Amino acid sequence: MLKFVVVIFLVIMASTFAQKCGDDVCDAGSCCVTYSQRHCKKLGQLHDMCSKPDQGTDSGNFVFFCPCEAGLRLQWGQLGM
Repeated sequence: MLKFVVVIFLVIMASTFAQKCGDDVCDAGSCCVTYSQRHCKKLGQLHDMCSKPDQGTDSGNFVFFCPCEAGLRLQWGQLGM
C-alpha cells in the first residue's frame, strides 16, 4: 500500500512540474500545444503529424500538434497508397 501511495505521489508531482506554456514560455524548437492541458512540445519532425503553421490560435497555441520543423512541409493525402 505504501508503494502505491508513493507512486501516486510521484505521478502527481511529475504532472505538476511539467512545463506549462503560455506567452513566450516554450524553448526554441517547440510550441505550446493544447489538449487536456497546455504544455510545450517539440516541433514536428520527419514523419510526425504536424499542424499547419497558420492554424495556431490568436495566442500562438496549437491544438494537438506543433507545426513541422523549419525545412519540412506538410503533404496532405499521401498515405503511401
